[in-house]
Amino acid sequence: MRVLVNGLLQFDSGKTTFSLSLLSTLRQNGIEFFPHKPVAGHNAWYSFSTLLRSEELNALVGNDALKYYDEIIRYKSEKSGIINIINEINPFAVLLAPPDLQKINFDVRLYKELINEGVIVMLRVFDCESIFHFSLQGFEKIVPDSLTGKVLHLKKIFKATEISKEKLRELVDSSPAITEKCTRRVFQNYKNVLIESYNDALSPNYTSLDVDLMFVVTPGKAFLIEEFKKVIGLFTYPPWLVSVSSFMKYVKVVRSWNIEVGRYQLNDNLLDFILKFIDKNE
Repeated sequence: MRVLVNGLLQFDSGKTTFSLSLLSTLRQNGIEFFPHKPVAGHNAWYSFSTLLRSEELNALVGNDALKYYDEIIRYKSEKSGIINIINEINPFAVLLAPPDLQKINFDVRLYKELINEGVIVMLRVFDCESIFHFSLQGFEKIVPDSLTGKVLHLKKIFKATEISKEKLRELVDSSPAITEKCTRRVFQNYKNVLIESYNDALSPNYTSLDVDLMFVVTPGKAFLIEEFKKVIGLFTYPPWLVSVSSFMKYVKVVRSWNIEVGRYQLNDNLLDFILKFIDKNE
């Protein structure tokens, strides 16, 4: 069984909270799902602890992937090779950093633009064969000094290749194609997979649409979308360029459930629905 979770809002829809609730509750009922977030970004300033964990795992990794990773290893009896799991969970990781206003000559308009877009300072790319790290050339001339030392340290540990901001952006724009192979392999390796999209994108790549259920999440609510595959065919844009809000104009919500606050536990009615769906389709 495969489930796709996406969010109505660009930020803080609650996708990861809902997904962790699903993983945890189904595990308690004897059903294992593998979490897969093909593309994920995080900010070095607001998530500094991820830089420490990245050093520990010898791979650039953000908040959401770490939560999934920790959820898996908590119940995994065989610990050998578990670090490689992080690449299966999240094959494409983006590290962003805020600009330093003084370093850009107090250009407030540029500062706001860079804050909104995010300055890409590092990438981890896993093509299902090899792991590559890339870093922005001369990022220390843009980001705050308080971050520079740690990012330089990670760059050295990861043996990251320096490339231009244009090349970094090209890689980010190519992330759907880069992650396709990994998503297909995850589908081959695991019977049950939960895919989380990023921001408010309908899906992170084409393969992620090959699922049995789609849930759209907002703070406090999860919505089940009916016949979503038929509606996807109406769009000429690829799914990562289709916002969930645009998609919602053309679909029918067949059911909705409350999302519990403060704990990773599925609503009982939603759990009952998923268990019956799995039983019916096995």
